Amino acid sequence: MKFIKATLLLCVVTSIFISCNKTTELLDENIKWVYIDSANSANIKFIQVYAGNGPSLPTASAATTGPQVFIYANGVKLNGTSIGYGGVWPTPNVYAGIQPGTTKFEIINGRLDLTKVPNVPSFIAGDTIATFTANLDKGKFYSLYFGDSVLSVLPNGTVVPSARITLKEDDLIPPAYQTYKIRVANFLMNPLDTLSLFSARQNREIITDITHKNISNWLQLPLPIITDTLIFRKKGTITAYAPVVGFTPVGERMYTFIGRGKTTGAAGKTPVGSIITNR
Repeated sequence: MKFIKATLLLCVVTSIFISCNKTTELLDENIKWVYIDSANSANIKFIQVYAGNGPSLPTASAATTGPQVFIYANGVKLNGTSIGYGGVWPTPNVYAGIQPGTTKFEIINGRLDLTKVPNVPSFIAGDTIATFTANLDKGKFYSLYFGDSVLSVLPNGTVVPSARITLKEDDLIPPAYQTYKIRVANFLMNPLDTLSLFSARQNREIITDITHKNISNWLQLPLPIITDTLIFRKKGTITAYAPVVGFTPVGERMYTFIGRGKTTGAAGKTPVGSIITNR
């Protein structure tokens, strides 16, 4: 009887060893970790600052005011969940690596077939909001701002904003030790809004006169001892144009302070300032 028990134990141990061995082989065969090398890819960040109320998605599971978009690059869908106003893809502090070279981008309203689970894209004519082609270099970093340009008039007489993509190559030369870099991106809807950035800690405008749909150069500053307060001002005024933002930078990082929104329209789209991390 003891012999039988020993034999069974040996079989069980052998079986476990073989099973573990096989699992390891399957993992080796089927799970391949791929680390994105930013030096060999084009690296992009998509920022949705389109403050217009249309085109909306009447078939969405929840009512939308303005577009919720998918991004396609050379026919390949990049984002999983559609990106609404104020959204950043992949995240506010990360770039996504894609194949470098000539790239056709399509920004398409994220219409879904809600009869299927999970929901899948189901586009109709007119859902493509913007297309553009860019040559993206290997190892470089780019920000794509999806915003609205000046108003245009449709054939039926309706006045609407038209979509516009602004492509900005991000020069990410690291800041010096104990400093950081900041810049301003003006994507407010009103083309007459020229912005300056006021630092409460320094009691001065540190970046001035950034016009509609433009992005300033990088400004390198020493790290503050205490939290700074950043305030957007319209050119020629000293009042805050958007809610103030408390800001505690980290050494050797790079930030973009974005102005977006409009003075009239849907709730949640009044002028605001938001910060994304580029490095």
